[in-house]
Amino acid sequence: MRVPQTSELLDIWERAQRLPPPARMLDLLAAALPERPASDLGALPLGRRNGVLLDLRERLFGTALAVVARCPACGTDLELALSTADIRAEAPDTAPLSAEADGYHARFRLPGSDDLLAILRERPQAAAQCLLARCVLESKGPDGQAVPPDALPATLVAAIDAQMAAADPQAEIRLETACPSCAHVWHPVFDIADYLWQELHAWAKDVLRSVHTLARAYGWRQADILALSPTRRRIYLELARA
Repeated sequence: MRVPQTSELLDIWERAQRLPPPARMLDLLAAALPERPASDLGALPLGRRNGVLLDLRERLFGTALAVVARCPACGTDLELALSTADIRAEAPDTAPLSAEADGYHARFRLPGSDDLLAILRERPQAAAQCLLARCVLESKGPDGQAVPPDALPATLVAAIDAQMAAADPQAEIRLETACPSCAHVWHPVFDIADYLWQELHAWAKDVLRSVHTLARAYGWRQADILALSPTRRRIYLELARA
């Protein structure tokens, strides 16, 4: 894995401002995995994508995660101290899966970022149907004839959902959480793509503030400031602010 340089990360962050959430991480993945074609990155199962994002997050910001979860029962905010190891799961296989129910059979693949982008503007029910249609590769009825995905029985759709969840547990990371105030137990979703984006956003603003301060103090160009090591940049900032 390649870790993007400071100036490159800033460029990625700036471009991502105009992108929908599922697309924000694709540019980052392209920088971290330059040997992979863009089409491959968009097709990566979400669990594999999340595994790469966890690897990159460790290299950029370390392994410690600070997560805030609000109890849905009493509204108490919980601060959870986690590590990236706590939320890792086995990367899924990319081979097609299959499921059967009530005589119906389907072959399907795991969804990736391209699928999330395709259903972005759909309402929940329509989005679920669209995602199913994109992921089902082949589906047949009891008579062996082809059946469109939107005509599959609910039992088979549920079996497909269960197979996807079992095959790709890192696609939707859920935390087991108990509220100390009311003892309510729930499982909030941890979205590494959104979490990393929020960190990048805060980091980029902090870097730009540093550039602004040092440029005013010393008259340096942005490229020269970004070329400094983090340690030297911090020392110069301390001197400038003194």
